This record gives sequence, structure tokens and C-alpha cells, in this order.
Amino acid sequence: MRQRRSLTHVGGAVESSGRPRVAAVIAEALQVEPARVAEEPQWRGSPPAADDDPERAHIHGFHTYPARMHPTTAARLVRALAPEARATVLDPFCGSGTVVVEAMIAGRRGIGVDLNPLAVRLAGFKIGRRDPAFLESIVKTAAATTAFADDRRVRRAGATHRYAPDDVQSFDPHVLLELDSLRAGLRELSKDERELREALELVLSSILVKVSSRVSDTSTARAPRRIAAGFTAKLFARKANEVARRLSALDALVPADAPAARVALDDATRLRSIPASSVDAIITSPPYASTHDYLAHHALRLRWLDLDARELAAREVGARRRYAHVEPGDARATWTRELCAVLSPMARVCKKGGKVALLLADSAVHGEALRADDIVADAADQVGLVTVARASQRRPHFHEPTAGAFRDSPRAEHVLVLEKP
Repeated sequence: MRQRRSLTHVGGAVESSGRPRVAAVIAEALQVEPARVAEEPQWRGSPPAADDDPERAHIHGFHTYPARMHPTTAARLVRALAPEARATVLDPFCGSGTVVVEAMIAGRRGIGVDLNPLAVRLAGFKIGRRDPAFLESIVKTAAATTAFADDRRVRRAGATHRYAPDDVQSFDPHVLLELDSLRAGLRELSKDERELREALELVLSSILVKVSSRVSDTSTARAPRRIAAGFTAKLFARKANEVARRLSALDALVPADAPAARVALDDATRLRSIPASSVDAIITSPPYASTHDYLAHHALRLRWLDLDARELAAREVGARRRYAHVEPGDARATWTRELCAVLSPMARVCKKGGKVALLLADSAVHGEALRADDIVADAADQVGLVTVARASQRRPHFHEPTAGAFRDSPRAEHVLVLEKP
């Protein structure tokens, strides 16, 4: 299967401005070279592969998540903007946990929050237990669950319940039955095995789109896939084997005395779980205006994991579905208000002199270009943060109806650093 790459992996010249030292380090953070991907070994029987792509190194490559910050960018920003050992680094849009994991590796105290319950489950799993006995349990229990699903397939057991129309349309019947059996097997685990069950539910989540008719996580397009009977269960076991190896590789990178990381379900426009003036640096990539709709992207996984997405539906920042209803000419004001709403609590939780680094790309609504660097500067001014430095790199724009917005000046992705005075 084809491996996808994030757009923070395209290379190219970087323009920067602002305080020279900060501008230099954030420009370096955007300079990520393409890399080769080595074949991944099994959990037992061979050492970890020399994977040259940091985007998929150790636990980063476990589960797809749209618009992830590149790990190299995250690592460089963490070390440059939170230079003190054991400094506290917050990502209020933590997604799959890239910044939090890189903070752990750097020996910083990583904190991640997100409004998406899938993000919280996934990031929380990445920073959780990595002792050998637990990893061995993941592999063994996945093998037993696969055998359970295979037995049901051979016996031609029916589905355990009626599935939603979208599930019926997303999977071939035999694939849906295998997924149903895998989930049923996981539900056989006892209450004492909850942590193990939740880990393997994320393994199941990681293969859902791969065995579906969906072209990708971010597309509604469908294409037929020829998937053999029994393949889905085998893929589940293989992914469990892979995640055990990846967690073991991560454990080798995290310093023994690294502060404990944590992840919480929280709203970036409130940050109720973060005390005032407690954070040394904020490093985050907020949703780009009108670019993604995480509720729609993750609907399949949210449903299969029985996660409550009502808060995400009500309060998702930058969602494309909301900007579809914004009047022409009002998009900049709308995006500025949304950025003020997230920058204000960031300013509250940052220590004096603390840095806020935003990875944001330009976007377009109704043919109007929304230049992230200009709009962030305006919003920062309104909430009392000072703009320190900017680094920008060109990015392709794939949305044909709004391509004209970038005809005169190309779209770019920016690292924008603000400071609490």
C-alpha cells in the first residue's frame, strides 16, 4: 500500500524575518528533506529497521492523522524554544501527539490537549506504558483476537449487530464481517484488561481506512479494493506487531529521567486543564482555515471506537463546513476572531517571556486568500502577544475552485513565533 506524506515534507527555500536567532532556528525547523523508507521488521526475530524517514520513525508511523506536523519540525522547535531541561511544552491542538512525543524525547514535560476524542486516545496511547510485558501482551492478544476472527469467518458467523449505512458502503461484506469479529474479540477482554483493549482498538482504528473503499482519510471519494478473505485479520495482527516494535523503539529514545507527559480532552479556546503562567513554550499547528473538517475525516473511526464527538462537532476551529457558510469578504474577519479565541488562553497559560510557535499555512475562502502570517500578527496584537519572528516556505494549493487566490503570490506555510511580554 502507498505511504502518504505530510506537506511539511516538500522542501524548498525558506524566507525568514524578525529576531535573527529565532528566525534562524525556525527556518531550520521548516527545512525537512525527503527521506527513504526502509522495510519494517517484525516485533520478534529481527532488529528495528534503519528507517530514514523521521515522519514514520518509531511511534510516529503507527496511525495516520491528517495534517500532522513533521516530527523533525516539532523536534527542532521544542529544543530551540524550550531550551531548558524539563521545561514544559504545550500543544493545544495535539492531534496524534507529535509535539508531545518529541518533547518527551527531548527530556521536556510534554502536555497535549485536543477537542477530538480520537486525538486524545491516540496521543495518550503514544505516551503511555512501554514496558516489555505490556508490549508482549499486545502482540499475544492480537494473535488470539485474529484467531477468534478467523474462526468466526470459517464458521460463517454473522455480524454481531446491524451496521450503519456508511459502514456498509465503506467495506466489502466479508471485510465488514472480519472487522466486526475483531471488535467482538476485543470486547471479550475483561475489565482488568481495559488498557490492553484500548490499545488494540487503536490498532483496529489504524487499519479501517486501509481496508475500506475510501481513497484516503481526507477524501469522500471511493474506489474498489480487492481484499482477500482473512487479509483484514492478518493486517490487524501485523499492525499490533508493528506498534509493539515502535513503542519499544520510542522507549529507547526517551531519557530515563524525562518528566511524565500527559494528554487531556480540552478546548483550545478555553484550556481549562492548564494553570495560568505554567507553560514555558507552546508549539502547535492549529487547523488551517477552511482546509480540513476533522469531524468528517474521523467519523468512521469515531464511530468504531464509540467516541463522543459532540463537542468537536460544536466547537471545531477552522472547519471547512463552517467556512462554506461565511459570506464573501467576511472570511478574514472570521478567521481573525477564531485565532484571537485560541491565542488569548495561550497567552494566559504562558509564562512571562514564553514563546508561542504556530505552524500555519495560507488558505482561501470564496477566492479570497487568507495570509496566515498577516492574520496571526493582527490577532496576536489584539490579545497582547508580541510577534517575534517568521519563517515561510512555499506550499502547493490543491483546491481548484480557490486556486486563483494564489495566482499573484504563491501559498506558503509559516512558522510564526509570538512572545508573552
